[in-house]
Amino acid sequence: MRYSLLISLLLLFFSKNFNGQNTTPSDSLNNYVSKVNNSAKPQELLEAFRYFNAKIKNDQSELSEVYNLIYIARIQQKLGVLQESEATATKALQVLENTASSSTKKAYQNTLYNHLGKLYKETGKLKQASYFYKKAVSNASAKQKAILYNNLGNIARDQQNDSTALDYYTKAIALSEQTDNLENLARARDNSGYLFRVSQPQRALSEMRSALELREKLQLQEGLFTSYIHLGEYYQLQQQKQLAKAYFIKAQSIAEQFKNLKYKESALQQLLRMADIPIAKNYLTVKDSLTQLNQNAESNYLALKYQLEKSEQEANLFQLEKEAEAQKKVFYQIIGLLVILIAIAIFGYLKIKHRKEKILQVFNTESRIAKKVHDEVANDVYYLMTKLQNATYQKEDTLHRLEEIYQTSRNISRENNSFPEDENFSDLLKELVSHYQTSHTKIIVKNLTGIDWQTTSTLKKATLYRVLQELFTNMKKHSEASLVLLSFQQKGKNLVINYTDNGKGSELKKRNGLVNTESRMQAIQGKIIFDSEINKGFKAQLIC
Repeated sequence: MRYSLLISLLLLFFSKNFNGQNTTPSDSLNNYVSKVNNSAKPQELLEAFRYFNAKIKNDQSELSEVYNLIYIARIQQKLGVLQESEATATKALQVLENTASSSTKKAYQNTLYNHLGKLYKETGKLKQASYFYKKAVSNASAKQKAILYNNLGNIARDQQNDSTALDYYTKAIALSEQTDNLENLARARDNSGYLFRVSQPQRALSEMRSALELREKLQLQEGLFTSYIHLGEYYQLQQQKQLAKAYFIKAQSIAEQFKNLKYKESALQQLLRMADIPIAKNYLTVKDSLTQLNQNAESNYLALKYQLEKSEQEANLFQLEKEAEAQKKVFYQIIGLLVILIAIAIFGYLKIKHRKEKILQVFNTESRIAKKVHDEVANDVYYLMTKLQNATYQKEDTLHRLEEIYQTSRNISRENNSFPEDENFSDLLKELVSHYQTSHTKIIVKNLTGIDWQTTSTLKKATLYRVLQELFTNMKKHSEASLVLLSFQQKGKNLVINYTDNGKGSELKKRNGLVNTESRMQAIQGKIIFDSEINKGFKAQLIC
């Protein structure tokens, strides 16, 4: 505890007194990154701490802040202030939560998860350590997974689950060889050998010596420290105390080179445990227990603080989402009301428009009837009156002329009366044809009975009747046709009626009657197509 407090005070001193200093060319980022990654000397680590602490105040972006915090957390771990390191890593994760999703964010999260796993492993919180290692594995690269599998193997080994530990070490070795990560390959082999130091001593010694040779070749001083400690423990189990002591002294020598108190303490503890001094052993046991209690208390506080802050953020986010949902609901209600109002307005407009069209249609019908009565009935009556004034006019002629006037009046009435819904439609069409067929005009009807008129709606039949009536009337007035062909055909769901006459034809100019036929067909979702040229007759096709 005194050691941790001393380091914390030194870190505080460096953060306060060196923030305002200008960096020199040697204070490059790569220089300090290298010191954090490769050095264990307190002075160099404190200089790196000062550099990254100053960078936090100068860098503006959140991702840059997280980058600096990661290196500060590593420095704190190397200096042995594990609770401070945990607090820094936790703060970095909190900053990351406010940044947008990106590959950099995921990489930083994995780094921090791995770091927290190492801290919890070092403080004996194996479940928490395993949790963070596994979180990191999900988004890690092959090289990162090799490191994480090695760390998970250490957790399983400390939990005395040797088979799971061996699986993780095997994966770590395979991925390290695959990615040419020699440093982690040595680490995984050393840990794998350490796993078998009791159950398979020969295998353990072979793997640990292989790892030692690789570390010596790569000049990995921190790795050598671990190898010497592991080999010392191995020979201690094999009751070869002189060899064990030699390796512990080698580990102490490396700690002296680094001037690293944490490493010195670890090596001296191993040497004290070898000494047959009960008081020393008792002291080490009490010291380990006190250290564990302090670490647990501080770690629980930091974890609880982080969870509370996270819960508060989630509660605020939930409240914002709830308010947004309420606003969205009001928006949809307003949109729905507007749609209803627009629908009512359109319905009202169409209703008024339909009423005007009905009035106009009635007016046009009345005008047409009045004109027809004037042109056909009134003129004939006037002509008959003139004839009656002539004494030579015969009674038979008068009766014949009156019969013609009666038939004309009857035809006008039939053209404008309501459609007889209950009568057979085929018979109605035949009767219609008979009224327009004369000694000068022959009308041929094809396939009239081949259509199933029972399934045809009344509206469609009434419309077809009026349109054909208009076509026949147009023929009688303007065409002078001697032959008319009317054919019926069912094509799928559509009924097709073709009208053709051999009249004089004309340039196609739609008069009122023909315009009315188009609007009638459109009303039943159908259409009518006209075709006519001078001296080439007249054609019309009805499709509905």
